Amino acid sequence: MGVTNGTFEPEAIKRRKALAYLLGIGETEAGDSSLEGRLSIIAKLKAARRTEIARGQAGSWLYDVNRHLNICAALRREYEALEEMLADDARSAVPSSAAVRRADGEKRISRAGSL
Repeated sequence: MGVTNGTFEPEAIKRRKALAYLLGIGETEAGDSSLEGRLSIIAKLKAARRTEIARGQAGSWLYDVNRHLNICAALRREYEALEEMLADDARSAVPSSAAVRRADGEKRISRAGSL
């Protein structure tokens, strides 16, 4: 009687191991949480989902409904994480109202007037 190791693992480690298992890639590639890494993982998950769908439609004995569901769940989590990442970037990129205000005496320079 003991506690399994998976219960105390942080989410990043669970994600890395699950993606490595589902996609057959290395854990370092699966652990990449940058924008490019997430987009690459999403592309690979979409390809794996298409393969599982084709296996199911063909009636192949290789089709595994649990694998199909796990791929779909992982794809949904990656999309949610990507959406959250992009929302955080958008919030940090918006300048504050104080930064946008111009000084009282400052004039706008138009490009049309300089020709």
